[in-house]
Amino acid sequence: MILGLLFLGLQTFLAFFKPKYFVFTYILFISSYLGFLPRDILLGGNEIGLFYHSILMLATFILYNGRIKNLPKHFKIMLWGTLLLYMYGVVYPVINGSSSLMQSTIASKEFSSIFFIHFLFVNRNALSIELIHKNLSFFGYYFLIILSLFVFFNYIPPHYIKGPGQIQYNYPAILSLFLFIKALQAKSLKSKLFVFFLILVWTVGMYFEGHTAIMLTTSIGTTIVLFRIPLIKFTKNFKRLLVGVLLLTIILSLLPIEKYLIELKETSSFKARAVYNVERLELISKKPLQGYGFLHSSATELGDHIYTESLSFVDSGYIDLLGKFGIVGMMYFLIILTIPFFKNENNLLTIKSLKIFFIQYFFVNITWSVFSFSIGLIALALGIFLLSLSSK
Repeated sequence: MILGLLFLGLQTFLAFFKPKYFVFTYILFISSYLGFLPRDILLGGNEIGLFYHSILMLATFILYNGRIKNLPKHFKIMLWGTLLLYMYGVVYPVINGSSSLMQSTIASKEFSSIFFIHFLFVNRNALSIELIHKNLSFFGYYFLIILSLFVFFNYIPPHYIKGPGQIQYNYPAILSLFLFIKALQAKSLKSKLFVFFLILVWTVGMYFEGHTAIMLTTSIGTTIVLFRIPLIKFTKNFKRLLVGVLLLTIILSLLPIEKYLIELKETSSFKARAVYNVERLELISKKPLQGYGFLHSSATELGDHIYTESLSFVDSGYIDLLGKFGIVGMMYFLIILTIPFFKNENNLLTIKSLKIFFIQYFFVNITWSVFSFSIGLIALALGIFLLSLSSK
C-alpha cells in the first residue's frame, strides 16, 4: 500500500508538471506494470488507484480548461458533453433515492477513465504525435511479445494469468490502436510484410486470449489499411453507413440472440451471461429513456452471481450503456464521440485509418463494453487525440 500511495504521489506531480511522462506511467499503471505487479491500490479496503487517476485527470482539465479555447468546436462539445454525462450518471441515482453520492461515485470508477481524453487535450501543446506513437510502440511491441511467449512457450506474466494456461492482459484495444498506426505507417513492401506478420501474431495470440470480437475487427481493419484495399474509400462518405452500423449493433445487442446460441455453447459462463442479460433488460425496460446512472451493486436486486452483482456489465456494451444512461443518454454519448470523425479532412489516410479503428468499436461493443469501461476508453482517448493532432 505504501508503494502504491508513493506512486500516486508521483502521478500527481507528473500530471501537473510533466504531462508527457504521465501518459507513459498511466498506461504502465493500467497494464499492471507490464503484468508483474498488481494494479490495485487499496485504502480502507477500497481500490483507489484507477479512480484517483481519473479525478487527477479531471482536476487538470478543470484547472487548465482555458488551454482548449482555440480547440475546434466539435472537440469542445465532446469534452464538456462527456463530463456532463458523467455528472448525470453520478447525480441521478442520488436524486431518485436509489443510491448515495458515495455509492454512485464508486460505481463510476470504470467510466471515469473517460477523463483521459480531457487530460490529453488540456496538455495538447506538451504532447506530440511522435510522443503518442512512441508510447503506443513501447506497449504495442511488448504486448505482442507477451502474446508470442504465451502461444509458443505458455509463459504468462503473473498478473496476466486468467486461469491455468489462460492469459488476459485487459487492454488489447491499446494494441489494436498500435497495429492501426503501424499499418498506416508501412510504405515499403518490407515494412508491409513486417506489419502483416505483427497482425498474424495478434490474430493467433488473441484467438487464444479469448477476445474474439476485437481480434476479428482489428485483423480485418488493419489489413484494409495496410494494403490500402479500396474499401478504405468508404470512410470518405460513410455517415449513413455508420448510422446503419450503430442501429444494427444496437438491435442485435437487444435481441435475445444469446438464447438461441445457448444450444451451440456448453460453457456455463456463456449460459449465465445470456440469462442474466435478460434480467438486466427487464430492469432497463422500467427506465428505458433515462437509465439508472452509476448504480452501485448494493443498490440492485439482480443477485450475487459474478454476472449479476451489478447492473454494469463489461461483456455487453450496449446493455451496459442503456443501464447507465438509457436510450437518450446512450445515443447522446455515441453521437458526441462520433462527430469529431466527420469534422476533419477525409483525404488524409491517417484520419481514415483512425475512423476504421473507431468504427470497429460499434461491433466490439456488442460483446465487450469498450465505450464505458477503461478497457476501451483509454485507447479511444488516444485515438481521438491523434485525430485532433492529425487535423492541424
